[in-house]
Amino acid sequence: MRLHTASFAVFVSLTLFAPAQEWRPEKVHDCGLEFDAPSRLERLPMQLGEQGPYHRARLRPKDNADFVRAQYYWNCDVYSFAKKDSKEGKDLADGLSDEAKEQLKKLLELGSFKPARSFKDWFDQKNQKQITVVSPGKARKGRGGKLDFTHWVWTEEDNYGPANLTYCEAAVYSLPDREVALVIEMPLETRKPAVPKSKWKDIIDKMIASGRGLDAEDSELDTDAKRDQYANTPDRKQALADARKNIQGLSGWDYFTTPNYIVLYSWDFEKKDERSRAKKDAAFYSSRLEKMRELYLSNYELDATGLKAVMPDPKSIPSLTGPITGVPTAGTPAPASGKTAAPEDDDADPAPRVATKPYSVFRLCATYDQFQKYGESPPGVVGWYSPSSKELVVFLGGDKMMGTGATETVTYHEGWHQYADFYFHHPETKKYGTLHRWFDEGHGDYFGSFRWGQNGWKYVGSDMRYQDCKEMVRKGDYVPFKEIVHWSRQRFYSGRAPYYYAQAFSMIDFLRRGQKSSGYQARWGEALEMYRRVMLVYGDSKLASDTAFRDMKDEDWKAMEDAWKAWVGSNNFMSGK
Repeated sequence: MRLHTASFAVFVSLTLFAPAQEWRPEKVHDCGLEFDAPSRLERLPMQLGEQGPYHRARLRPKDNADFVRAQYYWNCDVYSFAKKDSKEGKDLADGLSDEAKEQLKKLLELGSFKPARSFKDWFDQKNQKQITVVSPGKARKGRGGKLDFTHWVWTEEDNYGPANLTYCEAAVYSLPDREVALVIEMPLETRKPAVPKSKWKDIIDKMIASGRGLDAEDSELDTDAKRDQYANTPDRKQALADARKNIQGLSGWDYFTTPNYIVLYSWDFEKKDERSRAKKDAAFYSSRLEKMRELYLSNYELDATGLKAVMPDPKSIPSLTGPITGVPTAGTPAPASGKTAAPEDDDADPAPRVATKPYSVFRLCATYDQFQKYGESPPGVVGWYSPSSKELVVFLGGDKMMGTGATETVTYHEGWHQYADFYFHHPETKKYGTLHRWFDEGHGDYFGSFRWGQNGWKYVGSDMRYQDCKEMVRKGDYVPFKEIVHWSRQRFYSGRAPYYYAQAFSMIDFLRRGQKSSGYQARWGEALEMYRRVMLVYGDSKLASDTAFRDMKDEDWKAMEDAWKAWVGSNNFMSGK
């Protein structure tokens, strides 16, 4: 299997590597290795918390001009294997999220995960049925100050490239406390001979033999008091150190801090004059996100410490089986059937969370190719949020792709997911529940429908969702409300996901702004607040929807849908233009 799962083809240019290839030294500070790399082999940032216990660096050709047959990318990866065990797997956990670290620690304690302490351990864990070993670790002497290494060569069946076969070489360096492997994977153009063409093999040969040790003092990043100024607590300083480490040694990346975000931004590493513009753009969008965070806060308030949401009084939540007389001590209130509520698809870890002040990462990618490589996202996506790494990532050119204001819209939308993930995972919540999509995605589009002006925030509606909302009202092909408020992630993110996004947005818009709609009932507007309370106290999304829409009969759902249709069909429903 290939080390990276993304597989795509790009047909734009048939230009190949120029005969006079330029080279640069590439430093991987995490594991003390420096090697030579072609100048157009781009070092990509590792996804925060996503690289696994061994992966320390990845490089890939900058664009299709440097792909095999101008179509198939090739990889260069660096892996690090600690030689000694640590009880808590600290040697494996660098760069992982706190949750991933905890999961790794549990696996080690249970003995269900055996760490690889050498390249051979890791190699033996691969699917050997797909591998043909050509050279199993031949000793090679380094020349001209280069490190000695063992040289591995193999091919791997992987259904990728012209021949569905990838040629792999690795240089494995033995350092005092670890083994470090430089691995190159090149899709073959023919199965016989099972070796890349000379223009590719020459590159591999030079890279494989180029490893050099990196001095410890060379591993320190420069700091700047002004751009680090908001990292003013131990937790924030550690968060910033982790984020800076993520872009250490990468050409075309820099950072700064704001009151609530660590901002990582990039520019085309071959065009240094674009750096100032990228920084200016990053400053603009991060300042807008800071303002938007105040809008999130005005709707979903934190306590005086800023460490957690204001927890509602459990007595304010009506029970579905009778009045609540005090704070529950175990389980969750029973639904109307009297049986214990089963966890909804989206619910997960029942353990409470420890409160920490968030210092979130906001990453802005200068090129779409870079953005897609980092997140391995499908075409058309210009922003995303990762609940595992807590990172918000956007493409700076979203306006050019999708129209004026698109980058702001996606920043506010995904920024909501980032804020909500912190807000609803309160340390006192009974279980680590996940919001329903109608509520979470609907609010993402709702907050994405604001624009900042001279008089502050102005709600303008959604240009992206407007036509779909109008169409579903005309056709009547929307999802019945009593169904969609219980839908799992799997159903929502199916083939008609954009249509479901539009419905979720229009429902939130209606519940928050639809008082002028014919037949509107005040109790419908209270559903969002009740959903919030239940999620904060119990962390149970099924219970939250059940309680928010309690006592709703078929005729009540119909009345609500009729009022919503009247709202969407009226001039009060805003187009975003």
